[in-house]
Amino acid sequence: MTGTRLTVLATLLSFLFGCAGTPVQFGPLEPVAYDESDPVDIMTTECGAQVLLFFPFFNNGRAARAYSSIQEKAGDRYIANVRMREQWTYLVFGIVQCTDMVARTYPKLAEPGVMHFEESD
Repeated sequence: MTGTRLTVLATLLSFLFGCAGTPVQFGPLEPVAYDESDPVDIMTTECGAQVLLFFPFFNNGRAARAYSSIQEKAGDRYIANVRMREQWTYLVFGIVQCTDMVARTYPKLAEPGVMHFEESD
């Protein structure tokens, strides 16, 4: 009887953890000065699959992977106006789910009160 309970508990826990996603923090944690005259849109897509409606493959962290990719592509630019779109395609044995993310990025301005000097030869 204990083996059956343990099996049922393990199965239920695996279903619960299979539904858990990675939280994503959008936006800066502190105010940033940026140049609004030079916007650049960066887009990325991350996909995963849900096989037989129970087994997720690269599915739960799609938004976190997409935002991480945006951050990597943006480099030192300020990331603003993040837009997400979810799409899915039904297959015979499951679903392919994709997250499209587009972010408008701007170059950061020098901090007020900080002087930058160019070296001359």
